[in-house]
Amino acid sequence: MSKDEFDDARTSSSADRRRSDVAVVAEQVGEFGGSERVLAAILSRYPRATLVAERFSGGNVPDGFALPWANPTRLFGPGGRRHHFLMPLYARRYAVQRPEAAAVVVALVHYGWGLAASGSNGARWVAYSAGLPRAFYGYTNHYLDDYPAPLRAVLRTALPAIRLEYRRLMGRADRVLANSLASARALSAVHHRPVEVLYPPVKTHFFTPAPRRREHYLVTARMTSFKRVEVVIDAFRRLGSPLVIAGAGPLLTRLGHSLPSNVRLTGFVSDEELRELYRCSRALICPSVEEFGLVMAEALATGTPVIAPRAGGAMEIVDDGETGILLDEVTPEALSQAVPALEGVSFDGEACRGTAERFGEERFLTDLDRILTEELAHAQRAGMPIRGADDTKLIRA
Repeated sequence: MSKDEFDDARTSSSADRRRSDVAVVAEQVGEFGGSERVLAAILSRYPRATLVAERFSGGNVPDGFALPWANPTRLFGPGGRRHHFLMPLYARRYAVQRPEAAAVVVALVHYGWGLAASGSNGARWVAYSAGLPRAFYGYTNHYLDDYPAPLRAVLRTALPAIRLEYRRLMGRADRVLANSLASARALSAVHHRPVEVLYPPVKTHFFTPAPRRREHYLVTARMTSFKRVEVVIDAFRRLGSPLVIAGAGPLLTRLGHSLPSNVRLTGFVSDEELRELYRCSRALICPSVEEFGLVMAEALATGTPVIAPRAGGAMEIVDDGETGILLDEVTPEALSQAVPALEGVSFDGEACRGTAERFGEERFLTDLDRILTEELAHAQRAGMPIRGADDTKLIRA
């Protein structure tokens, strides 16, 4: 791209961020976690961008919870609980969706089905990926544990075809972004194409330190088998230290049975409640391997150290011995040793905060502005009209 082309595209895209020539496709609504924080940040930056997403129920948010955006929105699908192995079915539902007149479509994907939507001729597709889909690569057994035993063999047999469809869909993207270096390497190895790193936005202006008594350890996660919350509960049966587990999901009821007296489940919490839990924590414990792990960065932003696996995004967020402890394996035995070890170390809250500030929300949005400017210039050269700040209306399918 020449300097003149870049400047022209920047004028048409950055001068008014309330643009309607950008659309966003998300793979689902009905839950709230790291991916949804990315979605909320993008929609806030581009309040005229139309969102296209399938609705699901049975997630980790309570009935009536209002997802934080006011963009023109097209929701579709019959609802019901999401099942990752039904990816080909979800792709067929997306195939009839069309982000009308968008010159650039940002697809927030993990399992690929959002890329099945139909765009205008000449539109550019930017895939922002949370890494390889865990249910299909590396962690299949964790996800199959949530299904009845007779169905597991059927799903294993279908897995090669599901992976093939996933690779085909990801091939539709003109540009692929990943949420961490670990994700980028894994995606590049499978898809054999360049993948750029765009770290997700951490609300460092909101998650801030405050003088509090550090009373408990904290886990915050969706209550699913993959998150391995049960491993932490088993460790704290032995330790006796207070543990708070925040979050909701399919396993919440089961986890509530026979909890030791030092462990408390909160269910879903608001951001304000979560911030207070971070501030009162001796450490955040993340027992699962995360592609990035937004909660780890949020905890560090409040000056709270982190205990996490020596793998995935934690390697890019936690400085072992300086802002937390990285474990070669996360087992009850390893945690039973790590927790007393952490209590014997004085972690620097300012160092924790400084680490989190590398992932601040404004840095994410500035980089996204640049990427969309470049893609709008590509679309313009391909003959796509750039509408700028045209009015749009709320659409609900």
